[in-house]
This record gives sequence, C-alpha cells and structure tokens, in this order.
Amino acid sequence: MKRTLGLFCALGALLAVSTASQAQSFDCQKAGTSTEHAICNSRALSNLDMKMGTLYGVVQKLPMLMGARGDQTDAAQAFLTKRNACGDDVGCLTEAYEARNKALESTIDDAMQDYCKAIELC
Repeated sequence: MKRTLGLFCALGALLAVSTASQAQSFDCQKAGTSTEHAICNSRALSNLDMKMGTLYGVVQKLPMLMGARGDQTDAAQAFLTKRNACGDDVGCLTEAYEARNKALESTIDDAMQDYCKAIELC
C-alpha cells in the first residue's frame, strides 16, 4: 500500500513540475496560424493546450513496450493535423483537445495499472 501511495505521489509531483514549467505547448508570440491565434486568444483553449502538453510530457516519461513510443508519436501528429484543420473554430478546437486529453489520460491510467500489476501491488 505504501508503495502504491508513493507511486501516485511521484506521478503527482511529476505533473506539478510539468505544469509549472510549461505555460503553453507553443509560444503565442510566434503564433503564425489562425489555429494558434485562436488558442492564444482563448483562456479555455490555452488551458486545454497546457493540460495536453503536461499529459504528453508525462506519457513521454512512462516506460513503454517496443513500438508504443512510435504509436504515441503518430497519435501526436494525427492530433496536430486534426487540430490545425479546425482553423479558428473554437468548438472544433475544444472537441479536438478534449479527445486528445482523454486519450492521453487513458494511456497514463493503463500504464499505471500495468506497472502496478508488474510490481504486484494491484
């Protein structure tokens, strides 16, 4: 039980550090597309983008089976393609970010469960 608590505390600390060090996944002063400007001009979209960047950073630190890292890179590229196709449509962007964040959260949850089982805590 103590090991499980320690594992989740470590993940929480990683999330806190990632959030504090990254205010956005890109520099709004260098925004060049209508999509980027829409994100920079909307607190809600900026928050979704920040959350996505934080979750992606956590996923990058997770141990993964061979091939999974490439799958994550492919998923990130697919998200960017979908996001950029939204242009400045806030509703479309919100849906794209919410879906991506949900997928990243699921990846983290699955990895944590796999790790918990691997070290026989669950």
